[in-house]
Amino acid sequence: MRAALRVPAVLMTVVIGTAGAASCSRDSPRAAASDRPKATAPHPERSTARTAPRAADLPKHAVSGDDRPSFGAAGTMAGGFTGKDFLAGLAADWRLKLDKPAEQEMPDGRKRTYVNGRGKDGVTLSAGYADHENMSSLLCRTGTDRSAGFGFLAACTGLDVAGVDHGKASSWLRQARKETDSLYERKVAETGNKKEYVVSGVFTSGPVTMVLHRAYGKYSLRILGGAVGSGA
Repeated sequence: MRAALRVPAVLMTVVIGTAGAASCSRDSPRAAASDRPKATAPHPERSTARTAPRAADLPKHAVSGDDRPSFGAAGTMAGGFTGKDFLAGLAADWRLKLDKPAEQEMPDGRKRTYVNGRGKDGVTLSAGYADHENMSSLLCRTGTDRSAGFGFLAACTGLDVAGVDHGKASSWLRQARKETDSLYERKVAETGNKKEYVVSGVFTSGPVTMVLHRAYGKYSLRILGGAVGSGA
């Protein structure tokens, strides 16, 4: 009978000891810390702001689309320059129908005002206003197969902003067209892809920057205000 009584007592001790150890383990600060989910370090939000590059660092000659330059956000071309008279002149000369100003939300959440226009010869334009009043950008487009269309792009370089050298801008545009056409034809010969994308060298004059794109059978001339820095 004594031997029979000892066995449950031993078993009871083992059970209690194991339960106590488990209880102590759960109550241990170290164990409690390991049971808590680990905090994840917050990921910094990606900035949508772009720093204006230096004019000296931008390409002077045509490059492929993969190497196209990245500009800062366009700023006002000149204080008080709304571009209304200039756009009205383009509309009259090139039979453009200009839409009413409309707001468009940008990737950074800010809104910009745009005035779009389309002509009967397939030419189009889009004028942007960073502050909803003063012009900050102008995009002019025409088909590469339209002989008269390139004259429209030349007219766009005549933007009447103080400080812009229109003679140099016109000369640059002619050279930019030759270089982009030459590079485009060379790329097509190499790849057999007629949808190649090339970009001209960059021209800066006064407060604006100009660059010509050729892609998908179209020329696109971009004129931007405050997109390039001049410092070292």
